[in-house]
Amino acid sequence: MQVRLLVPILSLAALPLLYFSGLQPDPVPADPPAATASPDDPSAIITAEDMYNRIYFLASDALMGRDTPSQGLEAAAAYLASEHRRLGLQGGAEGGSFYQRWPYRLLGPDLAAASLTLQGNVGERSLEPGRDMAARGAVEDRLDAELVFVQSTEGDPVEGSMEGQVAVFSFPMPEGWNQQARQMAQRQAGWAAASGAVASLHILGADVTEEAVTGLTEQLAGPGRVMGWDLPFPQIFVTRDAAREAIEGIDQVAQAASAGTPTPLDGRLTGELPVRIHDDAHPPNVVAMIRGSDPDLQDEYVVLSAHMDHVGTGQPMDGDTIYNGADDNASGTAALVETARAISAMGEAPRRSVLFVHVSGEERGLLGSRWFVENPPIPVQQMVANINADMIGSDAHPDTLVVIGKDYSTLGPLVDRINDSMPELGLVTSDDLWPEQRFFYRSDQFNFMRMEIPSLFFFTGVHECYHRPCDTVDFIDPDKAARIARLLTHSVLEIANADERPRWDPEGLAEVRELTGGGR
Repeated sequence: MQVRLLVPILSLAALPLLYFSGLQPDPVPADPPAATASPDDPSAIITAEDMYNRIYFLASDALMGRDTPSQGLEAAAAYLASEHRRLGLQGGAEGGSFYQRWPYRLLGPDLAAASLTLQGNVGERSLEPGRDMAARGAVEDRLDAELVFVQSTEGDPVEGSMEGQVAVFSFPMPEGWNQQARQMAQRQAGWAAASGAVASLHILGADVTEEAVTGLTEQLAGPGRVMGWDLPFPQIFVTRDAAREAIEGIDQVAQAASAGTPTPLDGRLTGELPVRIHDDAHPPNVVAMIRGSDPDLQDEYVVLSAHMDHVGTGQPMDGDTIYNGADDNASGTAALVETARAISAMGEAPRRSVLFVHVSGEERGLLGSRWFVENPPIPVQQMVANINADMIGSDAHPDTLVVIGKDYSTLGPLVDRINDSMPELGLVTSDDLWPEQRFFYRSDQFNFMRMEIPSLFFFTGVHECYHRPCDTVDFIDPDKAARIARLLTHSVLEIANADERPRWDPEGLAEVRELTGGGR
């Protein structure tokens, strides 16, 4: 295939520098491009070559797998913002910017500045990190809270029942800090946080050595990435000897509390466990908008989403350490840009507005889309539909597009109808081929569904190059990806021009509510 690069080679190096030098372009509106798309089929301008070129850049080695956060991700974001601006789209984030940044800080406890004391019925005991205690998480203000023993976590926590208290748990750890111990610590801390406790205190078994405490301190104190501004919940692991020196009869209280009844201890935890921020990262979502043409409907939005990030670099396979992410998800990202190009090239915009949302952090737990729906530039009530495109370039299932969520709303029949009317696409719009995998709840549409926005997932399935270095542009079927992008374009136009919003199927919405725990 002859390749016509859309981005000069120089930009592979220049785009990351654009961000880190503080020269990130302002959202200056561009003159809209001349209308070149056919009004009968605007998607006809989308070609396999166009898709190949965009995927080629996004999945190039220069972007180093687009981890969140990374310079490669910044380069991808700068490219996408530049392309949408060039096509005449408006910035769709706050203040008309193309960038919505979200906090993703690398932080952990600052043990060198920590100062914690157990105050009990027989005296005070200062806790020395690495000898008497290990900790993770942090608190902003000084701790001064009553200790309450809550050994059992079998019952559901009552919200607010431990407001202003420290939940104390027995934590024997007989086989060291293994998977079972990590799960127990997570379960206990989760119970404490859900009850409103200010911290959890885990009293180690009597046979846990000082050497084991030192090792646990080193493991827990390492920094971790956290989305948002809240600090991770503080967990303090204390030796049993240190606890006994402050609180007489603590073993008897632990036995009494084993039946599940919270038992106040004659003691308090005081002091400070400050945070150390190792990296104050703010990765980008890129949001672009085509403003609707109907005054009565232009404040309603059809939202297209695709994650632009991948997993970065990793273990070498056949000497290659760059996990390029061509299918996952340069393919869906390219489809959004091509859809924007086709719609922006029409003589008149659709009736409703269209948002193109390129999120980051999908590979880290759907974080960018979560931030977007929880901090939306427009009210979620004005988002009438979401179509998420993730991994649409694989030919593992020739000419098949799996449209997951078809039975959940009127969006499914709409896409089927459009595909049936366009036999030239040569696509089969299949129902979910892998219902046991629960893919409908595993990509960014999940967060839109949490807000009860009718959603679909365009997907072509996992494959042998999933999260491997072989997911390169040469793995992609650009013709199939282009045909899917054309179907996406017509689906968006149909939704944006319809008199009525898409509607949930009542049973589908009930399942979504049950599995997301969501709702507006």
